[in-house]
Amino acid sequence: MINVKRVVGFVLIILISTSSVMPVQAFGQKKWMIGYEENTNGPEKKVQGTNGWYFMYSEQVNTDGEFDASTAKECVWADKGSCWMWYDYDAMWVPDIYAVDGYDCLAPSCWWRMDGNGIMDPNTIEGAVRSVIAWEAPEDGTYSVNVAYTAGSMPFNLYGKEYEEGDGLTLCLSTDTDMIEKAFCGVGPDTGRKVIEEIPTGSLNNTVTLRKGERIYISADPGENGGSDIASIKAEIVQEEGESVRSFLMTILLAGIVVIVVLLILLVLFILRRKTTEWEYEEEEEEEENEEE
Repeated sequence: MINVKRVVGFVLIILISTSSVMPVQAFGQKKWMIGYEENTNGPEKKVQGTNGWYFMYSEQVNTDGEFDASTAKECVWADKGSCWMWYDYDAMWVPDIYAVDGYDCLAPSCWWRMDGNGIMDPNTIEGAVRSVIAWEAPEDGTYSVNVAYTAGSMPFNLYGKEYEEGDGLTLCLSTDTDMIEKAFCGVGPDTGRKVIEEIPTGSLNNTVTLRKGERIYISADPGENGGSDIASIKAEIVQEEGESVRSFLMTILLAGIVVIVVLLILLVLFILRRKTTEWEYEEEEEEEENEEE
């Protein structure tokens, strides 16, 4: 009889061999994340466009969230960003207008920053500037977008000075041509400390169809007064339909067919081997009967 362990081992070899030729890139491209401790196909600090992620800004503000994507410009990575001494790190994405030599961030009370992993802090009392995180589709397809946020204006006390400026901000989820969702996030309670958990929370969710190269934009409009404004987001973009998804599913289907065919062949071999054994046993019995006679 066929050794069961050998049969199982053979099937496992087939499965592993088949999975090894699956398009790994197609599987990896199904999900992109930002704002989490570990991101799937997330961005890299100092590099624009990694896995489709871009960090941008726009001087289009106080529009109730409406966003014209053509106004967006790329930020630059600054080792010493605007008022870096007030943060626990000294590198961030900032508008180029804030990174020029001789820029005095204290004059307009500019605390603008973007950390590269979900923090958008358009905190500028004078001359507010919108924060923008963009993601570019790698191919034609349908994508679901889920953005969880904590955002708004956050009054606090710093070294004895009260910072109560800010009129809330509006988060907007949009494409190159259309606004998908928006949410106004107001002023949180004055706790006397910088506690982001006290400001509004919520989510923006939708499904969009994009052509290759088209973008999704998550932007924070600080309104007329950007003082004490901040947004912390966790975004997940999942490809629901597209060539990569079809290729991956087709490979899974073919792998399944291969496994079924192999199992059928093994079953046939098992049956034939069993029949052969039975025939041999019957022949041996006949020979023994003949010898006795």
